[in-house]
Amino acid sequence: MADASVILRAYFPDEATPQAQQLMLDYARGQVNLYAPRLLFLELFNAILVAARRGRIDRPTLHRLAEEVSLLQIGWVDVENHGNQILALGKELSLTSYDASYVLSAQLKGCRLVTADQRLYNATRHRFPFVLLLENYQKAKS
Repeated sequence: MADASVILRAYFPDEATPQAQQLMLDYARGQVNLYAPRLLFLELFNAILVAARRGRIDRPTLHRLAEEVSLLQIGWVDVENHGNQILALGKELSLTSYDASYVLSAQLKGCRLVTADQRLYNATRHRFPFVLLLENYQKAKS
């Protein structure tokens, strides 16, 4: 599982990191699966729109990125019926409901959550060892 901060670092040239690109390459090769709450789709599209408005990407790039994001085969994790858990995580760890949704999704799927968000990582690393900071991501084993 990866949050929006990771996927954006794979797609935006001015944010690219080798670890994010490796994760997406591992995904393309079928070595890792992507799971996320449905809000990921909206976060990615919003980031693409904002990048276009700010002149970070041109119109053809906007459309290419939107198409690539639309083609991602993400396994959606339904967290909508877990509002109390999301609120509890948010309150306990001072997370946004968005971040708490990612943590809960990984917990429900029993998988790692890769994030480039240092604040999210710092807030969760002691209680949830399945949260991995992007810079520590290593190539998936074949």
